[in-house]
Amino acid sequence: MSFKKIAVLLHEEDHLFEMTTYLLRLMMDAWKAQGHAVEMVRGADRFVPADVIIPHLDLTVTPDDYRALLDRYPVAVNRRVVDVSKSKISTNIVGRGDPYDGPVIVKTDRNYGGLPEARLRREARPALSFPHRIIGKLASKLGLRRPGPTPWKFVESMDSSAYPVFSSLKRVPGGVFENKNLVVEKFLPEVEGEEYCLRYYYFFGDQEMNVLLKSREKVVKGSNSHGCEEAPVPPELRAIRRRMGIDYGKFDYVLREGKVVLFDVNRTPSYSTLEAKQLARKAAGQLAEGIVSLLEPSSMIEN
Repeated sequence: MSFKKIAVLLHEEDHLFEMTTYLLRLMMDAWKAQGHAVEMVRGADRFVPADVIIPHLDLTVTPDDYRALLDRYPVAVNRRVVDVSKSKISTNIVGRGDPYDGPVIVKTDRNYGGLPEARLRREARPALSFPHRIIGKLASKLGLRRPGPTPWKFVESMDSSAYPVFSSLKRVPGGVFENKNLVVEKFLPEVEGEEYCLRYYYFFGDQEMNVLLKSREKVVKGSNSHGCEEAPVPPELRAIRRRMGIDYGKFDYVLREGKVVLFDVNRTPSYSTLEAKQLARKAAGQLAEGIVSLLEPSSMIEN
């Protein structure tokens, strides 16, 4: 393949891309080393000619103006995948009156606890003036702002590593079901002995890497796992990819009785877990090769 121009589309309020552990940053380094031109584009109001554009919008739903910009490119990664909220991708959501008597877990409908959206809102908000900051502190001291945790019906974001597990639907606070920002899912862990398992499937074009994490914690994350090993990719995952039309990202899933249970679809994965397990550079180099299959579709995976 000849040298190509690759555009990376960022949200206009995302000023931390270069300082974070996004996997795409390592892939960009690999493309540059191969001789490709890579240019970052911030915001949806500027068209930069390129052979392919990769949207890296750390949001659950792609805004309409960014979707319109993607439509101007001959090849746009994840063009068809504009909403990866739990209510769109999960088949395990249950409601208050459902006849399900197993354990359940409460999550945000948005990805990663809704924290990326909260961060962008903070960055877009004008800084408070000095008098407003003083008034805010005074109000807190005088008790005009109620301390303590936010009631469930008003929760907008959560620590995704601390999603609570309840023994049954009856134990879930009523406010959870009144909150459009939250979903309740069946808690369907993969258990091996006394350990809980979680699997990460990274992919870009026809390239992929699949890893297995183990932890003593019920809600497994890279940060609380003690092991990470490469594992075979279940063919069912590739079928899910094809149905979704997703080119780049990471699936969080488990296997139960040999069947895939998909938990999360992430279009802006981090390399932090892979870095801790000395797999980050290997994964980035391998996934970067997937650019060929996107620019030359005849080579895309069919298995």
